[in-house]
Amino acid sequence: MTGNELPGVKRSYLIRAGEGQRLTFGGELATVVARNEDTGGLLEVIFLSGGKGATFPLHRHKAAHESLYVLDGQLELWIDGKRALLSRNDYANIPAGVIHGYQMQSHRTQVLSWSVGSSLAQMYSLLGEPYPGHVHPESGSSEIAAAFFGKAQANSDVEFVSETIYSSAQTLSPVAMPPKGVEAYVIEAGEGERMIAGSDLFAFLAHQGNTSGQFISVTTLGPPGDRIPDHFHEKHTETFFCFEGKMTMWADGKEISFLPGDFLHVPAGTVHSYRIDAPFTRFMGVLAPGLFEPFFRIMCDPYDGYIFPLEPRPFRFDRVMQRLGELDLKLVGDPRPAPATQR
Repeated sequence: MTGNELPGVKRSYLIRAGEGQRLTFGGELATVVARNEDTGGLLEVIFLSGGKGATFPLHRHKAAHESLYVLDGQLELWIDGKRALLSRNDYANIPAGVIHGYQMQSHRTQVLSWSVGSSLAQMYSLLGEPYPGHVHPESGSSEIAAAFFGKAQANSDVEFVSETIYSSAQTLSPVAMPPKGVEAYVIEAGEGERMIAGSDLFAFLAHQGNTSGQFISVTTLGPPGDRIPDHFHEKHTETFFCFEGKMTMWADGKEISFLPGDFLHVPAGTVHSYRIDAPFTRFMGVLAPGLFEPFFRIMCDPYDGYIFPLEPRPFRFDRVMQRLGELDLKLVGDPRPAPATQR
């Protein structure tokens, strides 16, 4: 897919870096790459960018559970009566009903937002206007007109609150691991519940317990390796976003060169696989609903490190095969990994 085109139906599709449906509001740019109508109502994915001082006021969502991941710059986040300064690769979990807002603190701040439970794309469409550019407007300090606030509040899942920003509020300290339950929290870059399988380092930023089972978010970090087995899922959708490095992905019979900033939506029933091609590659998977979590816990071992090991650890796919009947995983063809090749 190219430009601002989105499918409007649930199917596999690729959005290249910077593309999507673009809307401007208050000096910011929202680039929508997945809406409920594109994902069967499972999740939405939106890139937010703006200049220093760009602000989104305090608000809450009645049903939407939102997560934020900082891609560039710094973001001051006001959340649940506290404040946190988020930098590149920091993550925030924001359950429905939690009051939050933010101000961008760098001249170019970019944030990845994904949400479940309602439509934030609808909210941005009511707050903003279509925008032809691929970067945020020159001014990051423009205010959103009051009429737009009223329209968004009346016709989307948002309630703006009159409380003042938390300029002197207590700091929300980051956690190293996702907590057990559904609550607001921040995870510092590189942290998360880390696990290893072969040379691939996985980290949970949100597990089922943090999202009422609606989704899980997992980062993967690794060196070049072999193509994982072709497979599909009957009950859940995967979305992939590449942070760094290079990958080759296969989805719905197509081979895709997957580069930083690219987004891929893989709905249930789509045969897919991937291969890491660069010495340091990092990407995120958001899976909705969150029922695929046991796969990682079966295949992986706990890991204390922050970088993948020089010598690969055992790749325990045998454990997956022993419990395949418990997992939403359907293998296509021979699941044994292909012989190692030099790249």
